Amino acid sequence: MPIYEYSCRECGVEFEKLVGLNQSVMCPSCESARVMRRISLVGVKTGGQSLGAPAMSQGGGCCGGGCGCH
Repeated sequence: MPIYEYSCRECGVEFEKLVGLNQSVMCPSCESARVMRRISLVGVKTGGQSLGAPAMSQGGGCCGGGCGCH
């Protein structure tokens, strides 16, 4: 089961929840079902280094050096 980040549309609380397939999610603060799943970044730790979004954006793509424009 994946962990998702949510934001409550009623009270504004942000929270994480371990969610199974077809499981409804309620705000832990106000118990509202009006929650919105948020986009979250993945962080990976390998060999003592922490790699997040900035490290992933260093290669490939235009102006990242992968298209030959530099």
